[in-house]
Amino acid sequence: MKAKAIFWQALTPIHPGTGQDSGSVIDLPVAREAATKFPIIPASSLKGVLRDGREDETSNKIFGSIEAAGELTLTDARILFLPVRSYAGTFALLTCPLVLQRLWRDQMALGLGMQRELPDVGQTQAVLTSSSKIQHSNQVILEDIDLEAQQGLDSLAKALSQAIFGSEEAYFIERLALVHNDVFSYFSETGMEVIARVKLKSDSKTVQDGGLWYEEAIPAEAIFSSFALSKTDDFAELNKTYIQIGGKASVGRGLLRKLEVKANG
Repeated sequence: MKAKAIFWQALTPIHPGTGQDSGSVIDLPVAREAATKFPIIPASSLKGVLRDGREDETSNKIFGSIEAAGELTLTDARILFLPVRSYAGTFALLTCPLVLQRLWRDQMALGLGMQRELPDVGQTQAVLTSSSKIQHSNQVILEDIDLEAQQGLDSLAKALSQAIFGSEEAYFIERLALVHNDVFSYFSETGMEVIARVKLKSDSKTVQDGGLWYEEAIPAEAIFSSFALSKTDDFAELNKTYIQIGGKASVGRGLLRKLEVKANG
């Protein structure tokens, strides 16, 4: 079975919903991993969009049917870089050791990459590149958390940018920050967009009873990683550069761009 790494960039906020009320302040939360609570895009959402309602013999062979499994397997798209508002540089792209170690573990298992050295990062630190735009007076100020800026990410950032962004690497390198796992977990919980939605009465244009609810969305600029596995080494179904996933498409949610892999990361 052949494997391919795929990276996705959110061009608009994404709502890969859970299909149920959360019972909390957020009525419609995004899908999350059970253990880490990191936001994810379920593989079923990606596969459903790529199939796009086709039920012909070819699509059944590739994507599967009730009678048989398909030739193409997709994994959940895991968060790789999370955008967080920054005092300097507008926003930062955060990642953490746990996220990168899981990516490299899976790449190595599929024969797509190699393990890399990670700089040490303390709970109150953010490791940056030498060309970082998110540093302010030796600090990285993210929402309500101030972190001590440290250098030492140039080599790793270069390798990641070549693998994921190619010619757009400056956009990535200037904003990348490696933070502690606990800091990343905190922003994965609190850094989602919360959007108030209302349903109006058609005659008076006032809010209907029970017509106010809150939705969660993964913010634009988030980067996800996923893998595709094929029994035939045919990945033609993944050639779409742009797809729309999740709910709320009519209000602009869920537009993803596939980033071409330039080299093993």
